Amino acid sequence: MRINTGLALISAAFLMAWATGFVSVLFEFMPITTPDSTISGLLASGLLFIALIELLSITSFFGSVLFLLEARKTLSRWYLAVPLCVFIFLMVIVNLLIYSGGKPFLADPINTAETLWIAVLALLSPGSVLFFLSSNGSDSSTSVYVTVSSAAGIFSVFFLFLVFIDIFSQASVEAMIFPLAFYWTVLMPAIGMCFLSKATMYGISYSAEEESEEY
Repeated sequence: MRINTGLALISAAFLMAWATGFVSVLFEFMPITTPDSTISGLLASGLLFIALIELLSITSFFGSVLFLLEARKTLSRWYLAVPLCVFIFLMVIVNLLIYSGGKPFLADPINTAETLWIAVLALLSPGSVLFFLSSNGSDSSTSVYVTVSSAAGIFSVFFLFLVFIDIFSQASVEAMIFPLAFYWTVLMPAIGMCFLSKATMYGISYSAEEESEEY
């Protein structure tokens, strides 16, 4: 049961686009009762955006630790889940660096903390491939999860290569907006849904096999 809970919590890091989009809509259409200068300043600089991402990252990191603690008892390849846990932890640290910097998020010029943020974001997909391989065979849908995360991982590596080229050539951030938006709003949520699906399916096929053996 704890493994299922951990899987569900890990999905938070991959569903950040949907969560931040929902919050943005709320701030757009709901009246703000707090001082306008405070909220408008946070919204304008993107710090509220980073604060929400930090909350989701911490949630996901807690889920990954919970998964590892339980997986060590039941999975022989639990160590394959370690890289994703490390990447999520790095995301937590980088978010703090960006938030403490106070710079408008992803505004020209891109600073070191934002470059690290993009790099860690891209590494979440390859990390998820290894993560799903750690529990290969625990349910019948693992191959689907690996395929989805692998496709996202290939794109993320290619995207990361383009990002570093743009950064070192001092190109505008606008050059990387489209691939970043596609990865952020489509590919990462797809992996997040895989984690949620795995949270509900984990162990079902294994239990079914045990029941069939009894009969």
